[in-house]
Amino acid sequence: MTDSQPIIDFRLRPFSEHYNSGFSDAMVRRFFSGFGYDITDAATDRSYESLKRELDEAGVVKAVLPGRKVYDTTNAELFEYAAKDPERFLVFPFLDVAKPEEALDVIERDVVAKGSKGVSIEPLGGNDVRFDDERIFPLYERLQTLGVPVMATVSAFASDLIDNTIPRQIHHVVREFPKLTFIASHAGWPWVAEMVPIAFMNTNLYLLADFEGTRGNAAPELRQAAERMIPDQVLFGSSFPLGPIAQGVRNIRDWHLPEAEERKVLYGTAARILGL
Repeated sequence: MTDSQPIIDFRLRPFSEHYNSGFSDAMVRRFFSGFGYDITDAATDRSYESLKRELDEAGVVKAVLPGRKVYDTTNAELFEYAAKDPERFLVFPFLDVAKPEEALDVIERDVVAKGSKGVSIEPLGGNDVRFDDERIFPLYERLQTLGVPVMATVSAFASDLIDNTIPRQIHHVVREFPKLTFIASHAGWPWVAEMVPIAFMNTNLYLLADFEGTRGNAAPELRQAAERMIPDQVLFGSSFPLGPIAQGVRNIRDWHLPEAEERKVLYGTAARILGL
């Protein structure tokens, strides 16, 4: 594959108001260092101009901006940031699953009315709501009916204490709602080995290869999954600002997948989910 082919970054957190305050310099540097990356201008000066250069360098034509409860982001600030480049940025409004009635209203206001291509959820992180909590099933049902994908933060980083029932919770949801497109950020790391066969059995589950998945200890399993078991269900995300964008793309290319499978990971699968 040539560098001229377009890329979709399915998980990018820009330095909007609350992401800017939530991602400390120490945190950003710890993640870059921990995964063996050189820090980039976009991650240090936090400017839109540097981010644009990094996106252009990586060939990213579309980038998904998800909301996160843990950083107190608002959907309004993400839509405001996305307006800097509406052709490139796609907001996935955040749904607070701890408040399901309010979340249903957000679906109508920030998804249906604004034509958003997906939503972001974060059931864990201190709100005592499991992914398969039946109180949030009406949200899944509404999203399934609308054909709107849901991207969830699924990893050890999502909760205060590691919960090894997370793969089972995800399995329950994707079986209960077989027409709901469910994207597991971080591919459920560190439970990638469990998440791959769940995706194999449930084609509505997609695994996002972001900073752990492109270069970390999850990469070999995701690379093999992208080549053989689930070539249509693995997609790329940078996890900026906790990982570099252009280097993340190069990491996927370093997997040396057959050209057709590499194309799916870097663009095709994401484009299909987004209806592009």
